[in-house]
Amino acid sequence: MATCLSDKFVITKGSDNTFVFTIKADGSTLPMEIVGGDTFNARLVKLDTEAEVLTKVLTVEDALSGKVSLVITEAEAELLQSEKGDKVDRYYLKPTYKLVIDCSTTNNGDFIAKIPEIYVD
Repeated sequence: MATCLSDKFVITKGSDNTFVFTIKADGSTLPMEIVGGDTFNARLVKLDTEAEVLTKVLTVEDALSGKVSLVITEAEAELLQSEKGDKVDRYYLKPTYKLVIDCSTTNNGDFIAKIPEIYVD
C-alpha cells in the first residue's frame, strides 16, 4: 500500500473522491459533537470568476467525533477544469477552485469554513 503525503487539497479525475472533515468549535482543538438538525453545505467556487460550479450537502460520518464527508463523484470531477504550469516548471498543478463550507450547528451557531486553494489533477 502506497502513501502519498501532500499539503495540497487535490480532486482527482477518473475516480470518486471522498474527503472527511472534522468540525471543531471556535477556540477549541477538540471535535464538536454534531446533533440532529446541524447542516453542512459545500460550494466549489472557480477562483478567477467566483462562479459556483458545484454545491453538495455533506454527510455526517461520525456525529460524536464531529466528522462529515464530502463526496465528489467521478462524473462531477470530470467536469472540473485542471490547470498546469509550463513544461520547464514540470507541469506543476495550479489551484483553480476554492471550497466554502456553510455550517449551521446547534453547539457553535452559523459559521463558514474555507479551503482557499483546490487543485484538480
